[in-house]
Amino acid sequence: METPLMTSGGYFKSVKIVHFALIAGIVFFALISTFLHQNGYKTFGEDLDGPFLIIVPLLALAGIFTSNFLYKKRINEIDKQLPLSVKLVNYRAALIVKLALLEAPSFFTVIAYLLTGNYIYLGIVLILLIVFLLYTPTKEKLINELELPRAEAEIINNPEAEID
Repeated sequence: METPLMTSGGYFKSVKIVHFALIAGIVFFALISTFLHQNGYKTFGEDLDGPFLIIVPLLALAGIFTSNFLYKKRINEIDKQLPLSVKLVNYRAALIVKLALLEAPSFFTVIAYLLTGNYIYLGIVLILLIVFLLYTPTKEKLINELELPRAEAEIINNPEAEID
């Protein structure tokens, strides 16, 4: 019995689900943290706020720059001669690394908010979420970043096309 090949539409659906799930996890955690503060959760306040005011922005910036650097490095390492299916697996792996390197500082920033109650950290999380949204995978980005030839670009643009 043959296993069915993935379609272009199915591939992008799975990649977008991963992207959405990572964003939803951060938003959900931030909402729970805000709810806890609204209902009297005791914070550690001033003791941790000083160090976090330095660490959190640095970690956020490091996450943004490192995620972009490693993503571009991994994308550039994808051999243009590989079959499209292998290119897409490598693209998804590069994208997951990029998003994970942005997700880690996002969660750390929510934890800083949870521990201190300082709303500055929610602002930083909002900025990181905006960056996350800028990283939303699209067919156009994939085609441009992988420099796909016309035949492969047509497969990507056809949601019913099977990827072999």
